[in-house]
Amino acid sequence: MTPEISVVVPTFRRPDLLERLVRSLEQQTLDPSRFDVVVVDDASGDGTFATLEALAKASPIRMRVLEAERNGGPASARNLGWRTATAPIVAFTDDDCVVEAAWLEHGLRQLQLRPEVGILQGRTLKPTAPYDETAWTVSREILEPSAWFEGCNLFVRREALEAVGGFDEAITLPWGEDTELGWSVLDAGFERGYDQDAIVRHDLAERGLSWHLKMGYREGHLIRIARNHPRLRHEGFWRPWSVHPHSSLFTIGVGGTLLAWRSRWWLLLWLPWLWFRRPSRFDFHPYPARLAEQWLVDAAACAGMKVAAVKHRRFVL
Repeated sequence: MTPEISVVVPTFRRPDLLERLVRSLEQQTLDPSRFDVVVVDDASGDGTFATLEALAKASPIRMRVLEAERNGGPASARNLGWRTATAPIVAFTDDDCVVEAAWLEHGLRQLQLRPEVGILQGRTLKPTAPYDETAWTVSREILEPSAWFEGCNLFVRREALEAVGGFDEAITLPWGEDTELGWSVLDAGFERGYDQDAIVRHDLAERGLSWHLKMGYREGHLIRIARNHPRLRHEGFWRPWSVHPHSSLFTIGVGGTLLAWRSRWWLLLWLPWLWFRRPSRFDFHPYPARLAEQWLVDAAACAGMKVAAVKHRRFVL
């Protein structure tokens, strides 16, 4: 039987998380005959694929595991997954997530009731277990339709995927490939949807300064996406000319530094950024160290934005 919906999961070097995700898929309220699962190991080169093979062999649900020939990032892994699947609707989630029991049932029902919808977002929540978050905690919480189309909880019609060619594999890093897909689907004439009952819980993770520096710089990818899909500037950016308020404030501060040779009073232009970035609480860092790290992260983001703005000929602050 051809399933009504296929679940596609890209994974990379997280074998310890896979059993938990598979167990949550096995507990779906949707009848197992109506869905299948495709998990793609993005050339982890460790024990990930062996773990997947063991899980697939023991699981009562229809589950296929694939191994990419090379590490191409989540875009290429997701493309390999949905192109291998056969269902008319594809549900995407990630290996650091757990799906709630009615996830597939709600997502499938919404798309069956609304044939004009090509892409549907679900609600993404934090884990239920208590967690002492710090300044560097990374979390995903999506409580309403998002301009970023986060791939951790996304339902897409195969027709829409085929119309836009799937995820953009030129985006090899895990940043923006899902946003690019979402806007491509809308630009192809499909409508979007949201279902608060299609729930995924996304892990929280502690990331160090180097990780935040890299991710800050990668925000420049958004300029390329906004060039291709101008509506993102109005629906996702803080202002059409600025992705985040702190980006503009940091740029103003840099401008004050460049003008300081004329008068040191220009350095006061840093005050708005300092006020915006004041720590709401002191966690594991004293104030000066915390502020210095935040300055470095915002500097990386500013650099990434400006490089992308020049490359793609788009004005941003």
